Amino acid sequence: MNTGAGKTVVGLLVLQSSMNEGVFPAVYISPDKFLVTQVLNEAAALGIKVTTDENDPEFLSGKAILVINIWKLVNGFSAFGVGNQGVRIPIGAVVVDDAHACLSTVADQFKLRLPAAHPVYQGLLSLFREDLRAESVGELLDVEAGDPHAIMAVPYWAWKDRKQDVVQLIHAQRENVDVKFPWRLLRDVLDLCQCVFGGRELEIAPRFLPIDVIPAFTRAQRRVYMTATLADDGILVSHFQANADEIIDPIRPRGAGDIGDRMILAPQEINPSITTDEVKALAASIAIARNVAVIVPSKKRSDYWSDVANQVLTATNIGEGVERMKAGHVGLSVLINKYDGIDLPGAACELLIIDELPEVYGLSERIEMATLEGTESQLLRQIQKLEQGMGRGVRSSEDHCVVLLLGAKLTQRLHLPGAREKFSAATRAQLNLGREVTDQVRGQSLDQLKPIIAMCLDRDPEWVATARSAIANAPDASASFVDPAVKDLRAAFDSARQGRFDVTCSFVQSAVNRESDNAVKGYYKQQLAEYTHHVDPVQSQGILLSAVSLYRPAA
Repeated sequence: MNTGAGKTVVGLLVLQSSMNEGVFPAVYISPDKFLVTQVLNEAAALGIKVTTDENDPEFLSGKAILVINIWKLVNGFSAFGVGNQGVRIPIGAVVVDDAHACLSTVADQFKLRLPAAHPVYQGLLSLFREDLRAESVGELLDVEAGDPHAIMAVPYWAWKDRKQDVVQLIHAQRENVDVKFPWRLLRDVLDLCQCVFGGRELEIAPRFLPIDVIPAFTRAQRRVYMTATLADDGILVSHFQANADEIIDPIRPRGAGDIGDRMILAPQEINPSITTDEVKALAASIAIARNVAVIVPSKKRSDYWSDVANQVLTATNIGEGVERMKAGHVGLSVLINKYDGIDLPGAACELLIIDELPEVYGLSERIEMATLEGTESQLLRQIQKLEQGMGRGVRSSEDHCVVLLLGAKLTQRLHLPGAREKFSAATRAQLNLGREVTDQVRGQSLDQLKPIIAMCLDRDPEWVATARSAIANAPDASASFVDPAVKDLRAAFDSARQGRFDVTCSFVQSAVNRESDNAVKGYYKQQLAEYTHHVDPVQSQGILLSAVSLYRPAA
């Protein structure tokens, strides 16, 4: 369903229906604690019995729905059971609300992140120093000097060949607060993980998540994922081990009539000479009477807005800040790296600014994104994150919001071939309408854009009718997209966990054979080399050389 179309009500009814059929216990999962409260309020309005206590007898007997955040279910000491511990609390039916927003939390649980001063960081750096030196002396010196921009991956052959040393080193610190939670989730897949050193931290993470270490989740009779209409649902396969064939054919409402009115404009596309300072001044002037939200990718970028911001919201104060916006006029609020998982309905946000593309924070993600720079795979991920962000200010079909897309890199992405086709049908219709209404002021100053923005904010009847027509005439969404390579690579990872590396390599080879983009093909070949090392180290190096030649073709 489109963002703001009432997924919460649907999810609660799905679980109530399941309990009525005898499929229980029933669990409703939200991305964070803040949204748990919203679900509880919605359930109260519907007259559906809920609880937040997993030991509540009414939950266990199928008379109430358990509402929790994703962390409560997926962590190294999950109350539902972990690994060989088995299922401690069974799940009959589970709804994962805003599943894409839950993914980053889930992925973080399967990462071992340690600061440079940590004994495990220092021990592993000592263990792999010569391997890293052979890769790049200069980069190693930057890592050792604590350079925040330095990043080095441990060569896969060194990591796999010294698995016993790695396990012993981490195991010795297993009671450490930074180690014990991820250790219980990762200990059986360490040899399938990547180990990446930064100047300030270490990250160990698998390419795919062994989510079945939370057996209550994967053994649930019904697993329902609720998401916005987004470009790529393959991440549900890679992170939640969802069935790709079912993900491709989701249940969805017809048409795009469930989305509100968004006037989506890119000022620097209309006129490249429009400056960010001018847009900031415009936002500040609108914030005098209306609530304005600015989503920025980092703390550093939030500093730019600090002189006009009435509040800056981070992970620690997002709940309180959003409630203030819902309760009345606040002015201009800056949200740091919060592209999903929050609702800003009605007057809570009438102008939303997306200031530049979201940044990649994880070390392994930084390496992956650098490898895939300029590829369609990278573009798809960025468009998906952008679309999630644009949905924050419109939470129902009666809602409205002006959305300004800001920043040279973001504007450039919108111009790339095929970029607009990666948005959902409803968003694409609103983007196209935004272009049409600004054609008359193309190349002019930002002042000429103000009356156009006012049409949406002041609910000009002609604009309202035109906007509704554009949505009503948007085509039905096509089938969900899941990259076939994700299905193959997920199957490869799962078979590798069983030690069936011949099967693993055949799955990865299928992904390689299907890919036409050399950079992506090289990325898949590198993974093929990693798996091949388990059975034939010499052949593995040959495959790696082939992968490198695709990344960096000879001049």
